[in-house]
Amino acid sequence: MNTTPELPPREPENTLDQILRQELRWEAPSALTAQLLALVPGAPVTNLLPPMRPKSWYSMLVLVLTAVAIGLSLAVAWQLYSLIGAELGLGAILVQLRDAPAVGLQRLYEALPASRQFVALLVAVRDQLHWLLLAIVLWLALDGWQPRRRPQRTTS
Repeated sequence: MNTTPELPPREPENTLDQILRQELRWEAPSALTAQLLALVPGAPVTNLLPPMRPKSWYSMLVLVLTAVAIGLSLAVAWQLYSLIGAELGLGAILVQLRDAPAVGLQRLYEALPASRQFVALLVAVRDQLHWLLLAIVLWLALDGWQPRRRPQRTTS
């Protein structure tokens, strides 16, 4: 037996709901909270100060050292993989893979001379599909775009 009443399904939030939610949330300043807690006898002492942030030069040093470590790791990995690739003959395989479409088309043209027009038609369709894909992506990106409006706070 469930004795708790079921809540009706929640409606999607509109812009007014979002603005009200932002405006109705209020946080007391930490200095005011500390002063009020100091007035209460026996109140627990809490550290309400914001956490200390590292100095900017330290953050920049860590950022630069991290970038150097990542770059060095990538350089070592590149050298290792190029050495392994040279030993296995991956360069020749990559050249063959790069030239394979041209060789395949040449053999197709020799076997079926009428295939040139078909391939030209496919290339034209592919080019048009690229433009269509670009138009669809732009339409989807701009259709749902709405400028963000921040509520204006009035002081009285």
